[in-house]
Amino acid sequence: MRISIVMPTYNGMKYLKQAVDSVLAQRYQDWELLISDDGSVDGTRNFLSELTDPRITVFLQKENLGIFGNLNFLFSKVSCELTQFLCQDDYFSDEGSLHRLLEQWAGLSSEIAFLRCNHHRDSNSSHSRFEAPVLPPIVAPEQSDLFFFIFGCIPGNLSNVSVRTETVRRAGWFRVDMPYAGDFEFWSRVGRSYPWAISRTNVAVIRDHPEQASKFLNKHGELFPQMRRILETLYSNLIHKGYPSNLLRLEVTINHISQHRSTGIKLLLKGKGLAYLREVSTQLDSSPAALGTAIGWMVCFVTLGGRVFLNVVSKKLLKSSCPASIIQS
Repeated sequence: MRISIVMPTYNGMKYLKQAVDSVLAQRYQDWELLISDDGSVDGTRNFLSELTDPRITVFLQKENLGIFGNLNFLFSKVSCELTQFLCQDDYFSDEGSLHRLLEQWAGLSSEIAFLRCNHHRDSNSSHSRFEAPVLPPIVAPEQSDLFFFIFGCIPGNLSNVSVRTETVRRAGWFRVDMPYAGDFEFWSRVGRSYPWAISRTNVAVIRDHPEQASKFLNKHGELFPQMRRILETLYSNLIHKGYPSNLLRLEVTINHISQHRSTGIKLLLKGKGLAYLREVSTQLDSSPAALGTAIGWMVCFVTLGGRVFLNVVSKKLLKSSCPASIIQS
């Protein structure tokens, strides 16, 4: 089976060559690589102009489309049934990555919309360690909203994910008006309609470096209005399914608000102002899915910034309406 690889780029020359080389090194050679540059000025375009492999197609955007506009463009050009994301600063873990990935897909039904690989248990976060045994290998649509509500954007970095190409079109594309949380919104939207899969299979190395978007895109709480919209959609859906409002709101307040409030406190102590904390209160505390500012502060202190009691509340929420078989202590 031929597979597409999409790589949106923007000023990523420092890491881009390794990403492209990791594709060229694959033992499985029946692939196409589509690269769309979003207006780089760091030498990226010069490098891309030197790529001569006929399986690589390069697009140079005249205007910056943003990450999700760029991805929508790439998916409008993809020709294969399956597509793997590969961000410019990540790379395939070894020459067998595509082979292992396609072996995983060969064992999945045609209904599966996307596959999240690299799902490991060896995380420093207790909530992530709690997540690993709780999530089933196949997540059904009726379970998906609750899991996204509790664990956030489960796919994580885009390079963890491969997708049935048609899913992007059928689901209505990525939302370009949500530049900070468009992936979370998209995967949770897809999961509401189609089953998706999780695997520990190692496919890509997700690079951690100071220039990655997650390190600078939310310095002043720019993420929070988009995060609020996603959480309110999930909250509303779960209320209609009969989940208890008090537990849902407590989950949001511990998991999605207390940890950001803790970050805001640290920024304040470093002399970086109140902007971040102000956005936590304005955008998140005021949501009907939360418990409000006063209780939010109290919960933050009691849970040490969301670091304790979170798994207890999550487990109660999972047990409140879900079959006991999905809870593995």
